[in-house]
Amino acid sequence: MHHLHSTLTIQKDYILSDYKTISQILKGNSMLNTMRENAGSWVIKVLLFFIVLAFIFMGAGSFNAKRASKVASVNGDAITISQYQQTYNRVLENLRAQLGNRLNDEMIKMFNVKQQAIDELINTTLLRQAAVKNGLRVADTELVESITRIPAFQKNGAFNNQRYKQLLGQNRMTPESFETMQKEAILLDRLRSVITRNAKVSDLEIREWYNWENTAIDINYAAFKPEMYKGIEVTDQMIEEYYNNNKNSYITQPQIQARYVKFDPDAYKADAVISDDEIQQYYTEQQDEFKVAETVSARHILFKVTKDADKKTAEDARIKAQDVMEKAKSGEEFAELAKTYSEGPSKDKGGQLGSFKRGSMVKPFSDAAFAMAVGDISEPVRTQFGWHIIKVEAHNSASTMTFEEASMQITEKLADRKAKNIAYDAAVSLYDITFDGEEFEKNTKDSGLELVTTDFFTMNKGPNGIGKAFADTAFKLPMMELSDITEIGESYYLIQILNKEPEKIPALDAIKEAVTKNTKQAQQKIAAEEAAKKFLEKVKTAGSMATAAEGDTLIQIETTGSMNRNASVPGVGNDKKLMAAAFKLTLDNKLPEAVVQGDTGLYVIELQTRKLPLDQGLNIAKNNIHDRMLSQKQTALYSSWVNNLRENSEITISKEFINN
Repeated sequence: MHHLHSTLTIQKDYILSDYKTISQILKGNSMLNTMRENAGSWVIKVLLFFIVLAFIFMGAGSFNAKRASKVASVNGDAITISQYQQTYNRVLENLRAQLGNRLNDEMIKMFNVKQQAIDELINTTLLRQAAVKNGLRVADTELVESITRIPAFQKNGAFNNQRYKQLLGQNRMTPESFETMQKEAILLDRLRSVITRNAKVSDLEIREWYNWENTAIDINYAAFKPEMYKGIEVTDQMIEEYYNNNKNSYITQPQIQARYVKFDPDAYKADAVISDDEIQQYYTEQQDEFKVAETVSARHILFKVTKDADKKTAEDARIKAQDVMEKAKSGEEFAELAKTYSEGPSKDKGGQLGSFKRGSMVKPFSDAAFAMAVGDISEPVRTQFGWHIIKVEAHNSASTMTFEEASMQITEKLADRKAKNIAYDAAVSLYDITFDGEEFEKNTKDSGLELVTTDFFTMNKGPNGIGKAFADTAFKLPMMELSDITEIGESYYLIQILNKEPEKIPALDAIKEAVTKNTKQAQQKIAAEEAAKKFLEKVKTAGSMATAAEGDTLIQIETTGSMNRNASVPGVGNDKKLMAAAFKLTLDNKLPEAVVQGDTGLYVIELQTRKLPLDQGLNIAKNNIHDRMLSQKQTALYSSWVNNLRENSEITISKEFINN
């Protein structure tokens, strides 16, 4: 469910109030009563999960809020611990979906998940209060219509009461609670519409956006790279000064030293004896594993045509394919024709595709190939890639491996499985007799096993030959405590920590080579900065970069050609800071005030041309720009309104929560 939750975000900024349930309001409403009497089906479970989850995790699911302890109060309305925990978990799951195993305690602190959760709850409570204060209401008939239109509750295009009830039950929801949430959703969506309805976008704003986004410039630039200044020497005094000023950059990561016993299944292979009966039983019970799919082995010659190509382009390619097909059918070697005419990646292999299953190629190609006899050459076949000529070289019917054919494969598989079980049992045996970390060495020796001691390693790296998975377990262990049986790769491990070394700043003598290198790089950067500043002043005096650079072999002037804001700079790549500085230049001010510190280095730049986009493009892009700008304005207006609402509200957060 965590994965399902992460794939969809329902953007609703609200939380439940203490309204009566829709069931109480509509005791006589036959539509809702009918809905409750006939509901269900797992098919829609996933969709309803998303509909419900946003409201539950935003704190909307607590009907006993008044009796629960509170973490905050918003204009007298309580935010409960339960609501906070649900919202916190939802924010955390969203981060986990994005970052996976990289999410750790440090990152949770960095993202300030705790503050995100409480801010969200405060905002949604304020919105609920504002909706009520402004007299916004949702009619019962409107609520009924909104629920019956939800595809999750429909069958064959019509509302299905059985689906409704069953799916709510599967998500631990009652019709009353869901209807309350749905009513709240409509109410606060309406509030947002009221707040943002005055947002407008003028034709002038659209044109300014269009011009800003599509203006093209051409600049000259000279890069001043530190590595260009090779003749720089550094003294011991400079090295020591650099070290003293940058000590924190040399702090080492915490390290630990461990010892371990590895239980490798390969070491137990000799004990993994598989009987004929086991092989026969596996073959009988796992028949699907031994089915061999129908395959075709073929070559092809491809004439590329894009999916959106016009009719003439597609027809011209088809005629070329037809001509080559006739050559193949007249007896010319198909592989040689493929090497000469094909535009596909298999060209150099004579169009050889090898064997493939039905459906593993795009459908038109697969359908044609599997319908052909061995040796046949097809008419041109159109796919999303273009026109293909196909030659079938082999056609293997679907079959099932015989017991004799499968026997070796089964034996190896069962032996691997049994060896792994034996390895695990061996790990359990050692673990069970080791009650104290001090006994680990003795018990390992008595069991005839090898105890390996690692070098010191960090959390990010782990021991040589084992890696980070080992470190993930080891760094959680107290000194000398034996780990649980840990599976890493195909093997099992018992791990014990021998020594821990905290982070530290090494003495200069221990890292002098690295500090010397860093000192030189810093001096090279200073030299590059000074050279760039001098050159820019020279350009301002000379009137152009070309004139200023005459006679200076170190400075290389490059020209970008025409480019818009979203382009990468030729010879540089993606550099947003450089592009931002370049687009500030005008025909009246072709040079920047200072050297440009880009994402990729130092630059002196000079504007060559600046051109506004053609008006014809505005007519095409106008509606799209309008919608984008309107959405941005509405979001900004809404955020500003919510911030103002917060500033003028009485919000208190419990001291226990703050100090926790």
